[in-house]
Amino acid sequence: MSTSRPSAYLRPPQGSLSLILKVVAIAVGILLLSKLIWNSDNSAPGFSVPGSSVKALQQEKIPAKIWQTWSTPSVLLADEDKARARTWQEKNPHYRYELLTDQGADTFVREHFDDDAMIRDVFLNLTDTILRADFLRYLILLAEGGMYADLDVECHEPIDTWTPVTLQGKPGVVIGIEADRKPVENDAKLYYDHREHIWGITNWTFMSKRGHPFMRFVADRVAKNLREVAQKQEWTLSTMELSYKEVIDATGPRAFSEAFLAYASRVTGTDVTYADATMLEEPKMIDDILILPIRAMSIAEADRTVEGAHSPSWPAVIYHWSAGTWKKTHFQKPEVDTEG
Repeated sequence: MSTSRPSAYLRPPQGSLSLILKVVAIAVGILLLSKLIWNSDNSAPGFSVPGSSVKALQQEKIPAKIWQTWSTPSVLLADEDKARARTWQEKNPHYRYELLTDQGADTFVREHFDDDAMIRDVFLNLTDTILRADFLRYLILLAEGGMYADLDVECHEPIDTWTPVTLQGKPGVVIGIEADRKPVENDAKLYYDHREHIWGITNWTFMSKRGHPFMRFVADRVAKNLREVAQKQEWTLSTMELSYKEVIDATGPRAFSEAFLAYASRVTGTDVTYADATMLEEPKMIDDILILPIRAMSIAEADRTVEGAHSPSWPAVIYHWSAGTWKKTHFQKPEVDTEG
């Protein structure tokens, strides 16, 4: 005669089973919700970079790539532009160099952001060359990483020397200060900038690891800025017209600077303001973003005879010629002046 118990003894009571299923369902729900919230804050749907986990990102280095963009291939550049481009290749012979043209830019964005509808569609619908150029630099480093420089920037010091020896391998992003001073009359008259202290980071030269969450944050923020400007003007992305100040605020250095402060505040859990990176005499790390003193990337500003940062002991790693041909067509006064 069998001594095994009836199968009823092998099952938990009906109430216990129901409780277990509820607990499992709640746990799965919390996990899915947390994943959704994380993705909405840190990456757009469909965009992924191989090995872009936090641990993998920490182990990666900033790629040895130099990126520049222009409307034509290298062979058609003006002589002064060719000379400046050569400084990057001569000072950094082991870096890969690429000049991405307007036509190549569309292909690049389609290939890397095909599943990211907002990024892809905003970029491909832009016709204003400076808006495209600003947006593109963020997308390039988000997708591939490396070092970006405007075509009117020349290299003075090898890229590998920009990061102090004690910090080698630690930065995920390297940026420089563009302005750090009291305002001058020209700020209010020409740029409609009424801040008590002019501070910002440069977007004409910066470095990043591929897939860095800061670059994702910048890209998403710029795309939203552009959509909001078009909506405000009741025009489309392809027909909207921006003033100089509006370009600076939507895609340029002001947009880049505001994105940095917002991102740094988020990742550090503190309110990061320009006061945390003003008057630097030495590089400073905030999270894994390395900020170089003003003379490194903005020597013209560092040499101004006004009250502000000068960092005289730090070398100028680049020189920015401030060609800015786009400014001639964007100097009109914005519709509404706003103080920042």
